[in-house]
This record gives sequence, structure tokens and C-alpha cells, in this order.
Amino acid sequence: MPSLSPSDKRAAARSWRWWDVLALIVIILAIWLPRGLALNRFVTPDEPLWLYRSANFYFALGQRDFASTFQKEHPGVTIMWAGTLGFLIRFPEYRGSGLGQIEMDQFHYHMNNLAKVPPIELLTASRMFMVLGHTLVLALAYLYARRLIGPFPAFIAFLLIAFDPFHLALTRLLHLDGLLSNLMLLSLLAFLNFLLERRPLDLLVSAAAAGFSVLTKSPGVFIAPVIGLMALLDFWQTRSHNKEAPLAKQLWRSAWPLIAWVAVGAGVMFVFWPAMWADPIEPLLTVFKKAGKYAESGHYSAVFFNGQIAESGDLGSAFFYFYPLTYLWRSTPVELIGLVAALFGFFTWREPFNRRSLRFTSIALFLLTVIFTIGMTIGSKKFDRYLLPVYAPLDLLAAMGWVSLAVWLKEKNLRSFLKYSPYLLLVIAIGAQMAGSLRTFPYYLSYYNPLMGGSRKAPEVMQIGWGEGLDQAARYLNQKPDAAKMGVVSWYHLGPFSYFFNGEPHHMSYLPEVSPDDWEKFLANNYAVVYVHQWQRGISGQVLEYLSQRTPEKTIWINGIEYVRIYALH
Repeated sequence: MPSLSPSDKRAAARSWRWWDVLALIVIILAIWLPRGLALNRFVTPDEPLWLYRSANFYFALGQRDFASTFQKEHPGVTIMWAGTLGFLIRFPEYRGSGLGQIEMDQFHYHMNNLAKVPPIELLTASRMFMVLGHTLVLALAYLYARRLIGPFPAFIAFLLIAFDPFHLALTRLLHLDGLLSNLMLLSLLAFLNFLLERRPLDLLVSAAAAGFSVLTKSPGVFIAPVIGLMALLDFWQTRSHNKEAPLAKQLWRSAWPLIAWVAVGAGVMFVFWPAMWADPIEPLLTVFKKAGKYAESGHYSAVFFNGQIAESGDLGSAFFYFYPLTYLWRSTPVELIGLVAALFGFFTWREPFNRRSLRFTSIALFLLTVIFTIGMTIGSKKFDRYLLPVYAPLDLLAAMGWVSLAVWLKEKNLRSFLKYSPYLLLVIAIGAQMAGSLRTFPYYLSYYNPLMGGSRKAPEVMQIGWGEGLDQAARYLNQKPDAAKMGVVSWYHLGPFSYFFNGEPHHMSYLPEVSPDDWEKFLANNYAVVYVHQWQRGISGQVLEYLSQRTPEKTIWINGIEYVRIYALH
């Protein structure tokens, strides 16, 4: 990167004062509190899968069966480490249970009926470590952003990230996408700091974060082309400002950090994934082979998107605009306004976009957004949460846009109380971001952008629900006499419903038509718990047609959206 202006140097090297320490404490609390509270309130469908995989991972470590720490091709290694810590806190004896490598049904039967340790307690403990991990990673990312774009813009940016409702929702779960998002952000910001100041520690942090990204989920590899392009841009800018230096020397100056970055990232993957101790090559080959198959195969059942039911996950023409449209629905007015302001500020070189390090950072954030979006679009299987790694980078850009608007107001030299309007503008922006997300606590996934129609219009466009509401349905049925003995059939029965229901729920069929025996078993239940996915996606058609002739005994609404219908069958 070319030499910085004096103001850039002062911003990058600014010494810490008491208010800088206070700002860091505020950021840490803003990240942790909305994520760390009420971790036992509801469960998503994927988390029971990662809980039992964590059990297998933990058991394999205890038996030194390192090859069995390969549980899934995602590969989700960092998630299983968090789950392992949850077991160590809540049920360390599991490693001596003698169960071996088991399936999810067996795991839950053992925990509920033999170990007498409710899975929700293990999940809550594991989620706690996930939240602590997110807080650490984002706090480090804040420190790097502070050096790149300045303390004040970084403070505004990480408050936007802390209260981004979609990011907030997915970074309090035992799940992949949230951690992938934060690790990729940290890797990029640390590498940009290395280009700025050439500190080896920054390069090590960037490479380690990239390694952990891939250990979390295979799309973490998309950080590599972004890092490569920024190194190339740095080389081009350095060369254009110093053409007299030997070309070979400049090439090596740019090449060796990339070589070291790859080596350190690979080393981190080897150290923290014991499956690679048994075979350093095969686990990675399996991960990327399966990733290719996932990209080609798409969804195994119908999906609902933009008012249409796509059979076998075939989104048709919506294939290309799926992620841009879901971003508009999952983002906030504060973010979209900030992005428009950032676009204007960048191309007009307005403060703070007239700073070289900030422009360089903006380009990097934009590249990460574009490359990751393209990578996800190419894959046939699509969920809105898969795009999460672009949300925090776009929040950073949006925050710089809001700072640019505040500077523009300040330049107006307003009189009287209006001179405080630049600060009031930023307070309103942060307050609106906080209010929009916190009012949905703890069901942050129920937030939809009011500029697009909010929760009133979202069910007409977006596939709604990821388990939220089924916890309330279980609590409602638990109030019935002899609830533990009742026959209840439910969608997402294992986890989102069973972790809260006192009895043993039965699974509701995916099939449009069920066999006579299965139909008889269905009718033998006392209650049927129907989820929003079913009527949105036309799943379990025979069941829905039968229940359409009945009035639900209870409906569960969250943030203005109907999630669950409870029908009495007798």
C-alpha cells in the first residue's frame, strides 16, 4: 500500500485513551448481551444435528479415535469444538459412555432416558461458547477496523453489526454461518492491516482466521481470492508509486505474505482438526467433493420463494436474483440508507472516503461481498442464511456512509441546537438499528425489512420459520393434563419441539400422501402441530387437506407472522 498521508498515519497510530477503552467495552457488551441472553428459549432444526455430531466428536477425542472427528463434510469442526466444551461443562462423563459413534435418534434417547441430561441444557452450554467465540472474533475485528477506518467510524460500524437482526439471530446458535461470517471478516481486516503496517502478527491472525473459516464451512475458501486480489492491488499501487525499485524485489514483497498466509492457514486446519492427524489429505478431499455435489444437487424438497413453490428446489429464473432479494428483505432501513450514502461518498471522495486506507478497505469489503455472492449464486442449494458473510462487510460500508452524512451536516455550520444534528443523526441511526432487532427478542429471525413490507408481506415472498414458535407450542401443550402421555405429531419434532415438550412427540410425514398404516397412526394422536413451512411449501398435503376442515385450537404468532397451528384431533 502506498505511503499514508499524515492524517492517516495519526489515525492508524492513535494512542489509546480512556474513551477508547470505554468504546471497546461498549462494543463487547453490545455484541454479547443480545446474543448471550435467553439461549434456552427455542431451537432450530440444524442444532440437534450439530449437538449429536459434537457428542460423537467429543467421544472420538476421548477414545483417541481421531479419524472419527470427521462427522460431516461441511465440516463444522469449530462448531463441534464449541459443542465439546458444552459437554465438558454440563456432561463430561459422556466420553466414557461407551456409546461409540451413534445416530441422532440414539443420542437423544440416551440423553433423555438413560443419562437424564436434557439436550436443551447441553445445547445452551454449547451456544454459550459459540457466543463467547463470536464476541472474541468481532472484538478483534473491531480493533483492526479501528486502525483501518478510524476509531469513530469503526465504533459506529460495529454497533450496526452488533444489532444487525439477521447477523444477531445466526450468531447465537450452535451453527455454521454466523461463525463463518465473523471469521472471514476478521481474516480480511487483519490482512488489510498487514498491508498497511507490515506487522507479521496481523498476517498470522488473518491466516489463522481463514483456516478456522474453512474448518467451519467450506465456502470459507472464498476469502482466498479476495486476499489475493487485495495483495495484487497493493502491488500495483506500490509499483506505480515506486517504479525505480527492482521488479523482482517488489514481486517477492507481495508474494511471500501470500505463501505464508496459505501455509499458516493450512497449519491451523491440521492442528485443530484431529481427522487430519489420521489422514491429512482425505478429509479435505471429501469436504470439497461433497461441496461440489451440494452445489449441483440443490434442495431435496420444494422451497417457497417470491410467492412461488419451487418443486425439487428448482428456482428457475429466480436462481440469479435469489440472494439480492433476500438481502433486501433481511437487511434494515439503516443499512440500506447507509449503503446509498457510502456509494455517493466513495465516488465523490467525500470525508471520510477521501482517506486512502479507508478507500482501500472499502474496495476490499466490496470485493468480499461480490465474490461471496457469486460463489453462493453458482450453487443450486440456496437459503437466505448462506449469504450471511456479506452482511457484516456491508454494515461496515453502511456505517461509513452514515459518518459521511454526519460530516456533510457538520460542514453546513448549523447554528444553535442544530449544530448537534450530525451526532443526533448517528444516534438515531444506531437507535433505529437497535430498536428494529431488539423488539423481536429472542426470535430475531422473525425480523423482515419494513421498507420491503416487513412481517406483513414477508410470508408472501420469503420462506418463513426455522423452528421458532414450536417451543411455544410445546409449552402450551405441556399445560394439558397428563401432557407427557399425550400423543402429539409435529413438524420438526426432534429438537425444536421435543426439547420443550414433556412427552415423546411423533414425526409428521413429508409425503403428500401417506400409507393407510401411517394415516391410522396420525389419527391416533391427540394433537397435530403444523408449522408454517408446511402450508407455505405445500408439504404433507393429505394432512393439510384433512386439517383444513378443522379450526385450530391454538395459533402461535411472532412479530405479526403466524408460525404454528395446533389442532385437536379428538
